[in-house]
Amino acid sequence: MNYKLKKPVAISVDVEDGINIAMRDVFGKEMLPTERVVANTERILDLLGRYNAKATFFILGQVAEHFPDLVKKIHSKGHEIGVHGYDHHRFDKMDPELARSQLSRAKTLLEGLTGEKVAGHRAPAFSINEQTRWALPLLAELGFRYDSSIMPCRATHYGWPGFPDDVTEIQFNNETSIFEIPMSTINLGSRKVPCLGGSYFRLLPYRISQYSIDKISKRNTPLFYMHPYETDPERYPDYYFDELKKVSIVLKLKMKSMWIGRKKFPDKMEKMLSQNDTMTMKELLEKEKLNGSIISRKF
Repeated sequence: MNYKLKKPVAISVDVEDGINIAMRDVFGKEMLPTERVVANTERILDLLGRYNAKATFFILGQVAEHFPDLVKKIHSKGHEIGVHGYDHHRFDKMDPELARSQLSRAKTLLEGLTGEKVAGHRAPAFSINEQTRWALPLLAELGFRYDSSIMPCRATHYGWPGFPDDVTEIQFNNETSIFEIPMSTINLGSRKVPCLGGSYFRLLPYRISQYSIDKISKRNTPLFYMHPYETDPERYPDYYFDELKKVSIVLKLKMKSMWIGRKKFPDKMEKMLSQNDTMTMKELLEKEKLNGSIISRKF
């Protein structure tokens, strides 16, 4: 293989438990994260380890609180640790006071487990947009060096159309700032669309993902994201299906679509790791600084 042809890709993993989030957000049933988040995350760690690949793990505070050894294991393998909120509440469902409390709690918890300052943040469901832009100065105030939560296009449930595709230093009136590392998109005709990671990686042929990586690499470092549950093909517990029976046909179909492609996800990920170089989000930021390619914007 000609390694000179490999493209660098920043890998990120949003560490959350698919069962407890579905039970709460879809069925209104509160529950704690299950052990499956540990097994699924360890599966990803094994995949990355085969290629000596490093990634950034944005971890929910609630997961860290119940499975601290998982956080320590991720850190011990040389991966970057970031914050994914405390219990996966979207910013459009919180006010600034609640957001401050949850972010501070998660950041303090993760820093205590790793003994290192946490630099990065990823919002649940990419929920930082024009309406929730108040979150950005709050993140800077709490000591985050960068955020990676903005999908710079219009998507079904998220997105900030018009936000730059490039890494951007956002400067605030109080002279603080934060770097925004936006998610990767490509153009389909006149429309900009998300492309790398999550459901797109599960549902679409692998060649489309590699095409996206090659295309984005001509200007920026591609950013790939995933969730541990996307590698989990095993049947959920009966209580999940008991609740699924009670919802509408449309919602049933939507939830069932979350299972499509899970069995093939690890093989597709392994193919991506074999064909591309990898880096953490922090490394991506340092690379862009050295290249002088970061733009500035005042908020």
